[in-house]
Amino acid sequence: MLANIRAHVERKIAGATLESSPFPHLVISDFFPDDVYQRIIQFNPFQRNVGVQWLSREYSAEVSSATPYYARKQINFHADQEFDAPEDQREFWSTIRNIFLDDEWFPYLIIKKTPDIFSLRFGDLVNDPDFVSLFRRELFLQRHEQGYYIGPHTDIPTRVFTCIFSFASEEGWDEYGTELLAPKDRLVRCWGNDHYGPEGFEVRKVAPYRPNSFLLFFKTRQSFHSVRTITPEVPNQRYGMQFQFYEPWGGLFKDLSSPALMDVIRPPRPVIV
Repeated sequence: MLANIRAHVERKIAGATLESSPFPHLVISDFFPDDVYQRIIQFNPFQRNVGVQWLSREYSAEVSSATPYYARKQINFHADQEFDAPEDQREFWSTIRNIFLDDEWFPYLIIKKTPDIFSLRFGDLVNDPDFVSLFRRELFLQRHEQGYYIGPHTDIPTRVFTCIFSFASEEGWDEYGTELLAPKDRLVRCWGNDHYGPEGFEVRKVAPYRPNSFLLFFKTRQSFHSVRTITPEVPNQRYGMQFQFYEPWGGLFKDLSSPALMDVIRPPRPVIV
């Protein structure tokens, strides 16, 4: 099964069109083979497992646009998190995990698709045989409880690219996908580490929450994206999966000089007299 899924995914990635606006991304439909996707829906682990909080309520209050991180529940494959499921379902999810985490196949598939983006950020280092081993990877299933939303943000500075897999059980919920945004002030950018209110942004595109849909986007200073508030009607609590590819904690390079990328430095608030 693993080899068949990888062959299918390779064809999908090869045939996809990389879009540059509002930041580099690609959207793919029917990402997994049909029979595999049927099992993804049938074997949804959140039918038997709550999952763990993304982050706590306390941390959720520490960003400018207080994001209810705690309302996103995850099953973290990268941390070998245990979950309750029959043996055949556990074997299925083990295969999905292994496809993305067991070796360097998936990162190199993305590098092959987008070599210029990697060369621009990492230079000739991308050609070194141990390049992918220098990075961190995360893979997790996710669901989003009623009231969850996430305001405009560009992701932390060490993020390289993100993949969002939509595991919708039915059509008709496109608007609950990932909103790709542009700031209304054309000069606004963000290094990362903070979230903002929606009033300063416009939605340029929505990567739909749709059965078997896939979004990949690259971290840039303008990669603002968001998710609208989840309502009780959204099927299976916006069930899906994410793959995240990062530099190591603190960054990959030995910078001779650098801005304080890992610190949250907010503009001063106006004083009201």
